[in-house]
Amino acid sequence: MFQTFTKDQETIVFEVVYKPIKHVYFKDLGDYIRISCSPKMKQKDIIKILDHNFDKIMKLKQRKVKTKTHKYQLWGQAIDEVTFYHGLVVNEKNLIKRYILETEQQIKLFEEKLETVLKTLNLKLVPTKVKKLKSKYGSCQIVKKEITINAFMAKLDPIYLYYVLLHEYCHLNVANHSKAFYNELSKVLVNHKEIQKNLRKHVITF
Repeated sequence: MFQTFTKDQETIVFEVVYKPIKHVYFKDLGDYIRISCSPKMKQKDIIKILDHNFDKIMKLKQRKVKTKTHKYQLWGQAIDEVTFYHGLVVNEKNLIKRYILETEQQIKLFEEKLETVLKTLNLKLVPTKVKKLKSKYGSCQIVKKEITINAFMAKLDPIYLYYVLLHEYCHLNVANHSKAFYNELSKVLVNHKEIQKNLRKHVITF
């Protein structure tokens, strides 16, 4: 059975497998972490171990990320500096500004499709902001009913942005990354596991 542990706004999905062993072992299986431990291990001890090793587990997951994007890249295609800035002054501020604008425009293009698909989840469109984020593709403020998308998404194929949008919308119905959450996501995106797996291969860089 899948469980979740959240710390510093980051969530680890994990399952516990009990074996006749002395030590505790972690194995990254992509969408979740498998924890192998003795049957004598109590739930509260497992949570303590997760808390203590949280940074180590996150680094373990990040080590598998290998794909780096080009500095000037839009929707999966590398372009030259002149084309990218399109008359703007070449600086960091305008670099991020361009990625934010591109992401906002693509979200607008998705709106009609999203509006139809979200009816399956009994949801409606909510305000969506685009920002430069360091370690997340997106986030959902459940109380405010607001979604934030990383401007980095403009560097990748649009299918990844569409996935992240649906992922965050599903959090409006299920706050954590439990089985119930993934059941919701499956209703609106059948191949979400494959998309998520490929998305995680990309290093977030600007």
